[in-house]
Amino acid sequence: MNRRTFIQFAAAAASLSVAGCSIPGGVPANRLARLARGVNMSHWFAQAPFSRATLQSRHTADEFRALRRVGLTHVRFPLDPYVLFSERNPARLDPDRLPLLDAALDMILQADLAVIVELHPEDRFVDRLATDDRFVDAVVQFWRALAMRLSARDPEWVFLEALNEAHFDNPPRWEAVLRRFLAAMRDGAPRHTLIASGDGWASIDGLVQLTPVADRNVVYNFHFYEPFEFTHQGATWGYEMWRHYCGVPYPVDAERIAAALAIIDNPRARDEIRFYGQSGWGATRIGMRLDQAAAWGAQHNVPLTCNEFGVYRLISTPADRIAWLTDVRAALEQRRIGWAMWDYAGGFSLTRDGMNDRSLDDETLRALGLSAP
Repeated sequence: MNRRTFIQFAAAAASLSVAGCSIPGGVPANRLARLARGVNMSHWFAQAPFSRATLQSRHTADEFRALRRVGLTHVRFPLDPYVLFSERNPARLDPDRLPLLDAALDMILQADLAVIVELHPEDRFVDRLATDDRFVDAVVQFWRALAMRLSARDPEWVFLEALNEAHFDNPPRWEAVLRRFLAAMRDGAPRHTLIASGDGWASIDGLVQLTPVADRNVVYNFHFYEPFEFTHQGATWGYEMWRHYCGVPYPVDAERIAAALAIIDNPRARDEIRFYGQSGWGATRIGMRLDQAAAWGAQHNVPLTCNEFGVYRLISTPADRIAWLTDVRAALEQRRIGWAMWDYAGGFSLTRDGMNDRSLDDETLRALGLSAP
């Protein structure tokens, strides 16, 4: 995105009164413009061994400059808290790893990309937050310290996200914890824009159960992978049936559903894909689903972002994956909702073959409305 386009996007954002808006006393339009188009840097400071080699050299400055050239405005930076966090002394950030975090953020920012620093723990960390008040107290202290550290960076370019995909199955409990996190983050970083999500793995259903906080400098976030029967077919984590799904089409097509049923060997998985075949998933239904998020944003006069969406690439049909990405990206932009694709070089990748071939994939770039490298 060149400077002229950025200014046009910012002006458009400033004129809106719904999702993606600039709200008087709230999130400035230029910050929302920087959240327009992004990608997640998975398996770096989270979802990976915390070795010095991984943290220090997994990505290069050239990669971030390439992401900027194709039109991205930001990256989302998953950070496992245990890179820096010790429960025994939660207000003390690991001094050996802090320089590695600083170097990574410097590299991103020097490429003229904004960055969302978001806590991205393993499930057991989230499970403890759901039940252990003393652990919540420790993480509150940690967030205050981390936010204070990050507050030295330009608030026009650095955003702080409370937690990735809370799954308490208890929205009031999560909302209470979230409010404590946001208050601690605000104590540490008075001028920075914060990002918050609902319960239920940051789903739209979780978002619409939230009551926004009084702090107006907060963007509300959701993740979108629906329908999971298509986006997660072949995945070996999460819901056990995903690994049995194969040949699942997007959009729904009766003939192709029949072909998928013929090759799926698990009876329960077949039943679920048979039901999916009656669901009508396509661009229209995606738009209707995103309208629920946009309506909540308009009701509360708060800005929204969708900072995860994508399709697992292992066995999904490439043309169907491109169709889904195109439909979701277009629907988000029509509603002035900024986005960040999952992910850069993992199983959903923007690159041609994860970390094996880091050349950016031309078809995926086109689906995202981005330029050729």
